[in-house]
This record gives sequence, structure tokens and C-alpha cells, in this order.
Amino acid sequence: MKKLLPFFAMFIAVMAIVGGTVVMTSATSPKTTITLQNKTTFNIDEIYLSPDEENDWGHDILDPDEVLTPGEKVAVSISHDGLWDVKLVAQDGSTCEIENVNLESAKLWLITASCGK
Repeated sequence: MKKLLPFFAMFIAVMAIVGGTVVMTSATSPKTTITLQNKTTFNIDEIYLSPDEENDWGHDILDPDEVLTPGEKVAVSISHDGLWDVKLVAQDGSTCEIENVNLESAKLWLITASCGK
């Protein structure tokens, strides 16, 4: 089971189709490219995507020295049909985990936040 951590008030919203570059790939499976855009007012330091049946998060899809700044986009190629779990880590170390997301239902996912206390 994936380790659940405290999370900040963030969620992913589905939007329109866009293109992008490949970040995660598999040589034998059909691929779908999705784009995640940071629509928050803070940096996102890490993004993890994991098929929902997996027990760990695997690797951060961002490069080690890369952050997703407000307004920036990152494209990801996924090769697994079905549901995914998404984990986001903000600049302050807080996390948000969303389970059972159908990433193939749209090509652009907006990362938004409600910063109310």
C-alpha cells in the first residue's frame, strides 16, 4: 500500500486536449500523452503517477533539479490503461494524493489549489 501523508488542499481538474513531450514511456504498450499544468501560486517540487494496483510510487516524473512553477506545464506519456494514483509534493513539503484517477479521460489536467485555512 502507498504511504499516505498529510496533504494540502489541492486537486486536479480535467480540461481540454493539448500535446507535449514524452516523459514516462513503455516500449510495448500503447501510450497516451497527458499534460499537467500548475495553476497554483506555488511551486510543485515532485509529481508521482502510479497505476492504482501498484504498492509504491516509483520515480518523480520531474527531473531532480526541476520544479513545476505556477503556469508551467509538463507532459507525461502513460502506457497503462485504467486508473492511476497521483501524488503531488508542494514547495513546503506538503503532499496531496488522489486515488483512482482516469488519466486518459482528458489530455490536460490542471493542478489547482484552495488555500483557505
